[in-house]
Amino acid sequence: MLAALAAAALAGALLGMAGPGSAALGADSPGTTTIYRWVDAKGVVHYTDSPQPGAQQLHVPPAQTYRAPPVRDVPVGSPAGEAAPSYEACLIAQPASQHSFYAPEQVIVNIELVPALRAGDRLTVTADGSALAPADPSGLNFAIQAPDRGAHTVTAVVHDPSGRAACRAPPVTFYVRRPSLLSPLSPQRGRSVPGVPGVPAVPGVPHAAAPLPRPPPPPAH
Repeated sequence: MLAALAAAALAGALLGMAGPGSAALGADSPGTTTIYRWVDAKGVVHYTDSPQPGAQQLHVPPAQTYRAPPVRDVPVGSPAGEAAPSYEACLIAQPASQHSFYAPEQVIVNIELVPALRAGDRLTVTADGSALAPADPSGLNFAIQAPDRGAHTVTAVVHDPSGRAACRAPPVTFYVRRPSLLSPLSPQRGRSVPGVPGVPAVPGVPHAAAPLPRPPPPPAH
């Protein structure tokens, strides 16, 4: 019954828009639905899908439908100069961030990539803006020779064959401490100026010549 009422409401709307001739649609029209309209003794209008004595037969055309075109997957564009991510991990494993080294001869830099560096990609590692050369055939280990005292920053980035950045590791900053020339731990401490006992030698600073010995006094007469 509810379906009939819904169809009746739709029929009324369609008939109102299409005009009186809509009720004369043939029952054999493709997709049409037949309902019956009748008025009882109290003047109440009824709609039903079952034939009733004296009921007006209405043919409701099928509802218009719309099929949306399939949605195509469009890849999200990457920022200019950045390739689509192709590495799960890209990091500077060594040195540790904020680590301090005391008078190192060299500092080793190790890069971890997951997956391994792809054919055609290029890994660039810098220390304070200067590119480092690989220290072994793996291409993932680098060495900073005799770094100066103070803070140093290491960066690493992988470029694809087109030159776009495919992976960029978070930069790492480490610190180098070196002993003062006056420190007891200084390797320069204890070196004396030749000819002047007790005077420490300072690299790069010329020392004064040793004083000449005084001549002996003349013999007394």
